[in-house]
Amino acid sequence: MAQVLSFLVSTGHDDTVGVVFPVFREHIERFLSERKKVFVKFAGERMFPRLQVGSKLFFYESQGGKEIVGEARIVEITQGTVDEVLARFGRDLFLTRSELEVYAGSRRGRRMLVLVLEDMTRYSSPLKLDRGITMAGRYITKTMLEDLRVGQ
Repeated sequence: MAQVLSFLVSTGHDDTVGVVFPVFREHIERFLSERKKVFVKFAGERMFPRLQVGSKLFFYESQGGKEIVGEARIVEITQGTVDEVLARFGRDLFLTRSELEVYAGSRRGRRMLVLVLEDMTRYSSPLKLDRGITMAGRYITKTMLEDLRVGQ
């Protein structure tokens, strides 16, 4: 049974365990089935400063049932332009070259957040949220995650 999390709960910054972004189902499958291991996102100037190696990236299936369907452990956090990312991570990217170029559009020269992942896990019971996640993403705290997992 999926649990519902209310985002009204927040306990501050010290207990951040990861970040969640909306991702299309087909792209999540590339992480979970095809073992792609590099996530990229245009994330603004601050690039999620509370993330660190060992944090989690949670896979929120966009256009779905408002559920987190899996997670991965972040083993490297870096930044790069489209060309830098393609040169370094090419085949490990969760997007194809053409998808990345379409996503980048006129931002091709801007730096992106790059998360290198390991230990991709699909949840047997997705974690149900009470509302959607915007493209900007959201930090997940230990308390939020514990509330989600109650009864799992």
